[in-house]
Amino acid sequence: MLNNNIFNVSNPMHILDALWGLVSQYKDDFSRVLIFLPSNRAIKSVEKKIVDSVGHAVVLPNLIPLGNGVDEEAAEDCIDIISNQERIIILAKLLSADANVKNMATALPVARDFVRMQDYLENEGVKIQDINWAELIDDKYANHFQNKARILDIIKQLPTERLTNTQKRNADIRAWIKHLDEYDCVIVCGSTASVPATADLMEAVAKNKNGKIILSGKISGRKEDFELDTNPYHAEYEFLNRLGGSAEDVQTLDVGKSEVMDVMNIAFSNTGQHINNNLENVRLIECVRESEEAVVVGKIASNAVSQNKSVLVITPDAAANQRIKSEMEKLKISADFSSGLSGENTNLGRAVLNLFDYWYEESVQDFEARYKESNYNLFDMLVRFVDENPDFDFQPNFVIENEDDIAVWQAVKSIAEILCANNIILNVMDARAVIADAMSSVTVRKSRPDDCKVCVIGTIESRMQTADVIILTGLNEDMFPTVGYRNAWLPSNVAKKIGLPSPNRKVSLMALDFMNLSCGAEVYWLRSKQSGGNLTTESRYLSRVRVAVGNVKEGNEILKSVREMDDVEYNPLDYSPPAPPIDKSDVWVTELDLLIHNPYAFYVRHILRLKPKDDYWVLPDARQFGNCVHDAVRYTEDYSAENLIREMDKRAIDILPPGSILFHFWHKRFEDFAPWLEKYLKNQVNLHKEIDGSINIMGRNVYARADIVSSDGVADIKTGEAPKQSQLKEGMIPQLPLEGFMWQNGGFKIDGINVSLTPILQFLHLSKDKEGFDSGYENEVAQEMIDNTVQKVRELFGQYSTDKVAEYEYREAKGAKYHEFDDLARVGD
Repeated sequence: MLNNNIFNVSNPMHILDALWGLVSQYKDDFSRVLIFLPSNRAIKSVEKKIVDSVGHAVVLPNLIPLGNGVDEEAAEDCIDIISNQERIIILAKLLSADANVKNMATALPVARDFVRMQDYLENEGVKIQDINWAELIDDKYANHFQNKARILDIIKQLPTERLTNTQKRNADIRAWIKHLDEYDCVIVCGSTASVPATADLMEAVAKNKNGKIILSGKISGRKEDFELDTNPYHAEYEFLNRLGGSAEDVQTLDVGKSEVMDVMNIAFSNTGQHINNNLENVRLIECVRESEEAVVVGKIASNAVSQNKSVLVITPDAAANQRIKSEMEKLKISADFSSGLSGENTNLGRAVLNLFDYWYEESVQDFEARYKESNYNLFDMLVRFVDENPDFDFQPNFVIENEDDIAVWQAVKSIAEILCANNIILNVMDARAVIADAMSSVTVRKSRPDDCKVCVIGTIESRMQTADVIILTGLNEDMFPTVGYRNAWLPSNVAKKIGLPSPNRKVSLMALDFMNLSCGAEVYWLRSKQSGGNLTTESRYLSRVRVAVGNVKEGNEILKSVREMDDVEYNPLDYSPPAPPIDKSDVWVTELDLLIHNPYAFYVRHILRLKPKDDYWVLPDARQFGNCVHDAVRYTEDYSAENLIREMDKRAIDILPPGSILFHFWHKRFEDFAPWLEKYLKNQVNLHKEIDGSINIMGRNVYARADIVSSDGVADIKTGEAPKQSQLKEGMIPQLPLEGFMWQNGGFKIDGINVSLTPILQFLHLSKDKEGFDSGYENEVAQEMIDNTVQKVRELFGQYSTDKVAEYEYREAKGAKYHEFDDLARVGD
């Protein structure tokens, strides 16, 4: 039997009134009251409720968000904690040693998923070290599962001598149990006891003579319904069972009747009962698409704010949160957004990641040198780069002193220290992946405006919140509700065996949130009929309500007013070429190639700084084949054919999918040209590979990365067709001639070059139809190519870099690289 100290509320939207009713008798000394609440946001709501009710400044009760520890013990606590980020990095390093994973960039998401799984298991009191993965599978599936089991066993290699954040949080919750007798009144309010540590604390409170519990919702119904893991009251039913009680033992605190809650309890039962109630407080608005849904939210909020009403917007989707934020900014509505911005999406985060992209694409050597100079500390390297390069064109720009970015910098500093502590040295792409992962773990939130009438939050933070107008968005399946944690590595029956919670736990909790929030005075249910071009299915919550009450009233007048805003005058597209301000920025020779043949492609690539992403579904092609050769030549000093083949094979294996038939064709090509490549490389004097050079032409720096520079000249490795002599003489293919110009003018910072001579301009042909190295262009022919190309560049700079603004027109040109941006140019429209 229970102690008559477990309550629910007649109207969940007035749960603050119910709480005040229990604590008001202690208003002479609130310091003797201890209240556990589901979140910090709930604490703020309770603080305001108490102060408003008392009418003056007051010493508040002890308000504790579930998960915070006892202050005295926290001060004495010297337990070493291993951060989630360190666990992820250690796991990623262990995983990257596996042949199926290979690198840190691939391992990071797997490691993050494993850490998440371990946290869920620890929440349920399961030690992952005690799990024998192989024994969990039936014999007929054992062989199939062996590879997965081997990977999963890697989790057990994580250090166990330090507590995880989850273990520490659970210990903090349970630590309160021995302190409950120190207070005259102890209350747990708004929690569902769905997490074992919380349930342990709530059980102790329920059994304490001074304890009281206010459950979320208004539990009522049949036992057979409660037993379903999708039922809104499933967690509360399990908790009451644990205490030897039932729903009938829960007392209701009367804070005013809510017919809506009674309707919801019927709708979420499985009796099939129909009730005569048309939910006068609710309006359903079904939008065509998600963008329209965000506009509707803005319209409702604008109307409410104009009437001095408060608004609570519930969105379970981060993308929807950003759409709504954009709409509020358009309407100049001050709003509190709980979700914040991921660290990697801040200006600082984007600029740092773009810097790594630049290093990877343009100057891996620069990254490696800076990384080494900073003792392989990524944070020190980035800080030094920012300090030493004040004029560097970061995209986007950021303010180094911005207080909002402190957490982002701290995340980068922490991950750098973790890497150093574990002796992990990364290549540029793995470093980018690690930095991105670290920054994504940080959320940058703006402080809440003082005059804020609108609050946009997720379902978890919505508990114990209230407002004049409540808007529930995203009411589609897989959104509201969405299932909880599912581990992609484990079949559902195995996940259940080892103790992972049912994915339906989240469906159950979101159902209870939906029911409670729908009890507001003015409620809007919003959904989109399409998402990403696909038809959606309405939330099962809406379907249950329709079965119970029939059709729900629709907010057609709001939807109509929104759609009338879209009835704008036709404005045809402007197909004129772009004419941006004068461009005098530094440029690479490969970009000049675009400017010569298709100025529009140069405009997109160089001025807009856009670049196409590789198609995931397209297999590696001649470009990746060429990269294998370039990297093999660049990173080896042993030019024997055997070693060159070995180095190229190694890189091909990294690029190609496991077991790819392409490897056999590439390997055969490597064997074909390795002997003459050996001969060529061994015969070069003062050989330099993949070396950066620069030259100033008409006040603009032109950069190049030459494949090979020697005392004789420059050479370009070609996996495809080499340019014709006539094209080079006309200055139409600028790369090799401009590299020759740099060679003549000290643009390559190397010794042993006689700049009074004309360099040999040479191509190394890797294409099957013309394999080998040609004799190159020398003397007058080479000089003519250099002079004409420089003159061509001068003409271009004169056209696009003077006071007269030129248009970057689209031109048809032969070659796929000139057509990468045809979709932006609307070719063929």
